[in-house]
Amino acid sequence: MLAIILIIDGLAKTQPVSLPPVFYSFGSGAGDIVNPHIDDGGSSAVRLQNPFSFFGHTYSQIYVNNNGYLTFDQSWKNYTPIQFNVYSGRDIIAPLWTDIDNRANGVISYNQYSNGSVLSQATRDINQYFPGVNFNASWVFVATWDRVAYFNYSGTEVTFQLLLISDSKNRSYVVMNYVSIPISPQAWMAGYKTENNTHNFTIEAPSTSNLFSTTNVGIPGHWAFRVDGAVSGELTHAVTSDGDSRLIQLDYPFVYFGKSHSQIYLSMDGFLSFEPLYPDAYNPTLNKDIIAPLWTDIDCYTRGNISYEQATNGSLIEIATNEMNSMFSGLNFSASWVFVATWEKMEFEPDTGVRVTFQVVLVSDSKNRSYVLMNYGSIPPDPLPWMVRGACSLMFLLNSQCFITLKQEVGK
Repeated sequence: MLAIILIIDGLAKTQPVSLPPVFYSFGSGAGDIVNPHIDDGGSSAVRLQNPFSFFGHTYSQIYVNNNGYLTFDQSWKNYTPIQFNVYSGRDIIAPLWTDIDNRANGVISYNQYSNGSVLSQATRDINQYFPGVNFNASWVFVATWDRVAYFNYSGTEVTFQLLLISDSKNRSYVVMNYVSIPISPQAWMAGYKTENNTHNFTIEAPSTSNLFSTTNVGIPGHWAFRVDGAVSGELTHAVTSDGDSRLIQLDYPFVYFGKSHSQIYLSMDGFLSFEPLYPDAYNPTLNKDIIAPLWTDIDCYTRGNISYEQATNGSLIEIATNEMNSMFSGLNFSASWVFVATWEKMEFEPDTGVRVTFQVVLVSDSKNRSYVLMNYGSIPPDPLPWMVRGACSLMFLLNSQCFITLKQEVGK
């Protein structure tokens, strides 16, 4: 199997900024409901004005726990975070899970909105974080931990915010906002997990003080995730009509040379694009962002299968992590998201009777480093023009029996 790999993020994403991120309105002026000032306490069940979808589950209630996380089934007093890749039997969303004490100072409050300026703000934010989704928020839940203290460290002031956002199409997003936060003296964790660990994500940062300067959406202090997806790693078949492409919403933003993308088009003719291409005929001079493991005229009527899957945990994540560290020594890479598209046993046009298999893999980590990996089986000569196209490379070969290994760092 031949592999081609490129780094294509192109920009550092963990630089500090002088101004804090913008929080949504909170506190008494916003009409928030305040949690009890109890160590390891939390809210009672909060009835949601709009059902919230979280990776296959639809919830009508939520609990805001004082120690920095939300649960759906019942309140939880745990002040020591569990690893998000360890089974816990419940869905958890944690902007900052650590031992928090709101008795001495600080306020924990929440509110929800189904109309007004907050929905407009959420609509703008999601469309900025996930370009091309054409999102119109219909409901927003805002939970804020305002200047609360770490346990046994009264006087420390810790402020962060969690947003749940959904629209009329049952698309759901989680946004985590941070200002400058002091270092936590206790164990801590930020991210989310599902009860059966089909989805989990941990924000990787040296300390809580670094949360303010990290991001996955290009704006330090902001993290955003789409969370209404199906089970991670689910294989989806994508064969349609000849020359067609399929729009796929990504579980995690993919950074491609400074541009963050939340959707991708999978073409039957051997390439990925970030916008629809009409016509999609082979065009070596096309000035578009394209990732093409083998762009040519492929027959999807006779036989073969085109499929894709994406994952945020499990075996695909482990394989991608091992591959990246094997190919780039000293990288210290830990994959957080993988997208795999496979053209299996396809045929070139016109029908040659010989089957063609190849694959493209997109890989990202929590530092927004992005990679493209191309894998090839044995491929016969193509009677028509064709192209393999990566990030900063455009490769024309005499025929598809040639073998090239490209291991190139680009976009710096």
